Amino acid sequence: MRYTHIRGVDTVLRNLNNEIKKIKNRSMEGLIEAVAELERDMDITSPTVPVEFGNLRGSFFREPFYTFGQPAVRFGFNASYAWWVHENVGANFKRPGSGAKFLEAALKRNEDKILKIIQEYAKG
Repeated sequence: MRYTHIRGVDTVLRNLNNEIKKIKNRSMEGLIEAVAELERDMDITSPTVPVEFGNLRGSFFREPFYTFGQPAVRFGFNASYAWWVHENVGANFKRPGSGAKFLEAALKRNEDKILKIIQEYAKG
């Protein structure tokens, strides 16, 4: 998923990726676990992922791959309308505690936790 329509996420991800690159010997396991923690948090900490029928929440994906020999994980939401829901500030979502900017908020809120998880799994 490209974040061209999601304002703010690109900046947060750029800053987070810069910090992740500083972690020597990072592992695929650590990256996957960090994304899993992010997904869990978006489901329990406000603003949570809005849910009407569950398709948006169920469309979350994580795609491990290697780039220049280094592990990486692409993640996001596959639902075609995910960016619209994410950016719909002021909407009245049905799920209590849910709201716009759920991914951006979770990334900001969990930056330290994400980096800690990746560091813990780094191969020494």
